[in-house]
Amino acid sequence: MEAFLSRVEGLLWGWPMLALLVGAGAYLMAELRFYPLRRLPRAMGLVLRGARDHSSGVSSFGALCTALSATIGTGNIVGVAGALMLGGPGALFWME
Repeated sequence: MEAFLSRVEGLLWGWPMLALLVGAGAYLMAELRFYPLRRLPRAMGLVLRGARDHSSGVSSFGALCTALSATIGTGNIVGVAGALMLGGPGALFWME
């Protein structure tokens, strides 16, 4: 059973999965008429310069940093610090 599952895993997570992901991304980009690429300069301008209206009190860059830290930053930092506290330096060796 383990050999069969390993073979299926090799088939699914190899080139076929890469082709499926790239193909789906290309299809969606074409269907959206390259909207993400067309609006990228404006998005980068808003993030780096900020909006002219600061009535909300939160800048575009501050909102981006908050969203990124909530998504990836806090969990990674707390996870590594917790593993170091509970398991010692050897725990970091086993983290993937």
